[in-house]
Amino acid sequence: WNDQNPRAIAGGLSSSFDTPVTEAAFPALFEGQYELRDRPFWHLAPSGRPGGRPYWAVLTSYEFAPSTWNFFRPLPPLLRLNFPLALAVDIPKTYDRNAAVDAVESIIQAYQVHLAGVRGEDSRSVQRVTDCRRALQEINNGDALHLVQIAVAVAADDLDTLKERVAAVVNETRAWFSLRQEMGELLSRSVGFFSAKRTKEVNLPETTWPVTSRELALMLAPLGYRKLSTTDGVLRGEAVGGAYPVFHNSWRDKRATHEVWVGQSGYGKTFALNCYLTREYAENGISFDLLEPMGHGRHIADAFGLPWYVLSAKATKLNPQDVMFPTLIEQVSHTTRLYETVLGRQLSGGQRENLERGLLGEALETLYRGFPDLNRVSPDLSPTCETVCDVLSQLGDKSAIQAIARDLADEIAGLCTGSGPWSSFLNGTTNIDLTRGGRDWISPRVFSFHELEGDPILQALAYTQVLSAIRRDSLIDEQPRIIAVDEVYRLMRHPSLLDFLIEAAKTFRTRRKKALMVDQQMSVFLEGKSRLIFENCPIRVIFSQRQGMNVFRDDAAFAHFNQQHRDIIAQLPRFHFVLDIQDEGLWYLFGKATPGELARFRTT
Repeated sequence: WNDQNPRAIAGGLSSSFDTPVTEAAFPALFEGQYELRDRPFWHLAPSGRPGGRPYWAVLTSYEFAPSTWNFFRPLPPLLRLNFPLALAVDIPKTYDRNAAVDAVESIIQAYQVHLAGVRGEDSRSVQRVTDCRRALQEINNGDALHLVQIAVAVAADDLDTLKERVAAVVNETRAWFSLRQEMGELLSRSVGFFSAKRTKEVNLPETTWPVTSRELALMLAPLGYRKLSTTDGVLRGEAVGGAYPVFHNSWRDKRATHEVWVGQSGYGKTFALNCYLTREYAENGISFDLLEPMGHGRHIADAFGLPWYVLSAKATKLNPQDVMFPTLIEQVSHTTRLYETVLGRQLSGGQRENLERGLLGEALETLYRGFPDLNRVSPDLSPTCETVCDVLSQLGDKSAIQAIARDLADEIAGLCTGSGPWSSFLNGTTNIDLTRGGRDWISPRVFSFHELEGDPILQALAYTQVLSAIRRDSLIDEQPRIIAVDEVYRLMRHPSLLDFLIEAAKTFRTRRKKALMVDQQMSVFLEGKSRLIFENCPIRVIFSQRQGMNVFRDDAAFAHFNQQHRDIIAQLPRFHFVLDIQDEGLWYLFGKATPGELARFRTT
């Protein structure tokens, strides 16, 4: 570090380690005057005023052991020691690729010459050769090779305590790297590691060690998680206890990637969902559709500047005749289901109901056959409810049939046209963009249904049309996309919507679409036909389930849970959850969020 080009150095570090780096002054290790003392061991002692300052000792690394570093060892435990210390990771040199390869190959050659002349086994040298070959592979995969030295400054108020703390630091790190306690002139120089001095100016004997970028990134683990280049997927959480990050990529192949999320209100489901959708979109470019009934969708819409579609009885129009299916039979069946929802009864099961279904289907077919290509019918061309009633009232070749047609047309018109209770919502041209519009890729969309909370019929109609549009677009291509539905029990109350979710769980995975169902109780997904959804969701995210714990004990789907798992689920604190992935594993995680996610979604 120096004063001439700090911005360039910050940019280089940011590029090398894929982490934010800013210009800042080094914090002072200590204040006031200190002097070297050699009794009872070498240390730095305060001199002059003010009094009450601690004694210091400095340790520097001279050999790295052939052991594996990870996110939670050895540096995080070192920094958790309950006394004051400072840690400096000095990186005096970064090799270019060719020089790095030459350096590692020369080390391999030296060890091979040594091993050729050794009688008996030298396991340390064999391990060194293995490590060097692995380093070569990492360099060829794009890593850089760095020279690294670690310095640790330890403080205490008396010399006996300082000696104990130095021994504790040496013992804590012995399995990963060896530390020596600096003495004499070298002790005074070593303090320079904790200043803005260049390594050459510190001028200690060179005891650096070659380290590749991925290992060096792990030295920065106490500052936050660095995703290694060979790790795919997004961060799902931080392991409770081990405090290591868990990344998961559910797009590796075309198997089912659907997820079920459950948890009581107030335990972090919505916040975690916003974070997960953000990471998939920001890191992997995977778009999403979010359907939620509470109005919190505006936060993720604001974060990415997305359109926020709020469906309301006053401002929204959703024409039931909008084309959502590629074939005439499917489209007529879909529109008929919508009218069944409006009428509050099924058009089947009795003689009159069967006749009504046939007449309504005939009216719809008559209107749709007027278009040469059904898939090119835009919302501004779709027939309105009023037009359907006009055509329906004129059908029938017998007086009895004509009377049934007119009665059905009058019933629909009384509800959906004129001053009918749902005419402002259904009769007219759709004013929410649910069309694909010739686009190869559809950006994320957020749909909120909180303004329809008081009318279950309108809510069912709105969900049906939005989900049908999503289904239509999802089956056209194989671009990965997430369809997240919050408070899914609201949909399961309507048979047609439940059937849609079941079909989505079975068919979406063949087109690389992820259905993500969110609700409060796991039992919602295990009853009746809803179980067909659950069985197609191999990823289960379980937040607090203080009620309904019996399903985790009695249901065969959770036979792999033991009593400890059930106890954890029953006592999960806020923002903690169990991640259960079939055939992969079970994790107890904390929903670790970035500062940016906390700033955007803290109100959720």
